[in-house]
Amino acid sequence: MYKQLLKKIAHFQIQHPVFTILLIISLTIAIWGGVNKVQTVASLEQMMPKTTPEIKAFNVLRDNNLGEDMIAIVFELNRNSTLTTGTNDILDIRDYLGVVQHELLQEHDILDVYSIASLPENSDMSAYVNDDHSKTIMLVRTDIAANDYRMNQLSSEVQDIVDSVGKPSNIDIHYTGTPIIQQKLGVLINQDRNSTQWISTLFVFVIIMLVFRSFLSAIVPILVVFVSVNWLYGTMGYTHLPISTLAGGVAAMVIGIGIDFAIHIMNKFKHERKNGHSIETSIELAVIETGTALSATSLTTMVAFLAFLFGDMPEMGRFGMLMAIGIVYSFIFSIFGLPALLIMEEKIIYHIKKKMKFGIEHEFHLEEEKKSKTKKLNGGAEHV
Repeated sequence: MYKQLLKKIAHFQIQHPVFTILLIISLTIAIWGGVNKVQTVASLEQMMPKTTPEIKAFNVLRDNNLGEDMIAIVFELNRNSTLTTGTNDILDIRDYLGVVQHELLQEHDILDVYSIASLPENSDMSAYVNDDHSKTIMLVRTDIAANDYRMNQLSSEVQDIVDSVGKPSNIDIHYTGTPIIQQKLGVLINQDRNSTQWISTLFVFVIIMLVFRSFLSAIVPILVVFVSVNWLYGTMGYTHLPISTLAGGVAAMVIGIGIDFAIHIMNKFKHERKNGHSIETSIELAVIETGTALSATSLTTMVAFLAFLFGDMPEMGRFGMLMAIGIVYSFIFSIFGLPALLIMEEKIIYHIKKKMKFGIEHEFHLEEEKKSKTKKLNGGAEHV
C-alpha cells in the first residue's frame, strides 16, 4: 500500500512537473512570513526546567521583590581624547548622571537606579568610583531576565535613554550585566544561525558539484534542503518554537541530513537513466525503491531526536523537536519536489545543448524512430 502511494506521487510529478514546482514555491512563500517571527531564547532560566528547586526559589524571591538582575553602566574618562573642553575628574559629571538616572527611572521595567548622583555630597563614593576618579558605575536594577523579549527591549531602551541625554565630550560609556550579556547572546545566536546555514550550504554545493560535475545537478538538491530549512524556520515562527544556543545549529544539521536524502534519490534516478530507462520508469524506481528505504531512515532518525523530549532540559527538548521537524520536511521534499526538479533539469539541459543522450524530447524522438524501424521490418517481412 505504501509503495502504491509512492508510485502515485511519482506519476503525479511526471505528469505535472511544472505544477508541482509552482505549488511548492507558492506554499514556501506563504510560510516565509514565519521566518522573521522566529524568537531567540538567551535566558538561562528558559533553558532549564522551571521545577528546578533553585529556579523556583529565585522566582519566590522575585515575587517578594528580592530577586534582581543588574545592568551596569560604566562611565569612563577618555584619557586619550584630544578635546580640551572635557573634565579630568569623573565626579564632575554628577549632574549629568543625575539626569540619566532620572530618565532611566521613567522606564516601568526598571525598579531602581544607583549611582553617585543619588548619594549625599560628602558621603563615601568608593563603591561607585575607582581610586583615580577615572571611572564610575551606575547600577540599574530590574527583574525581567527570565523574559527574553522584555529583556532585549529593556537593554535597548536603556542604551537609547543614555544616548538621548547627550554625554560629556571625553566620556566613554560601556554596558554590561545579565540582561545586556543575554541580549548579546541572542544576537550571536542569530548571527551563527545565519552564517552556519549559508556556509554549510556553500560547502555542500561545492562537494556535490565536484561529485556530479554539473552545476544544475548541484543546484537541484540544494534547492530541496533550502526549502526544507525555510519551512522549518517558518514553522518555528508561526508555532512560537524559539531558537537558542543549542538549536542555533539546527539548520546546518538539517542540511547535512536532508542532502543525503536528495542525493540518494537523484543518484538512483541518474543511474536508471544511464541504464536506458525512460523518465517515467527512472522517476518511479527512484521514488519507490529509494523512497521506501529513506522512509525507514527518516522515521528512525526522527524518533531518535524526539527522545530528547523525555529529558528534563527544555533546551534539549526544543532541539529534538526542531530536528524532527526538519527531517520530516527534508524527506517530504525529497519525495515530492525533487523528482519534478530532476525532470525540469533534463528539459533545461536539452534546450541549452539541443542534444542530449538522456533528454526527454530526444527520448521521444528515439521512440518514434524505433517504431518506424519496426514498421519497416514488419512490412519487409510481409512482402517476403
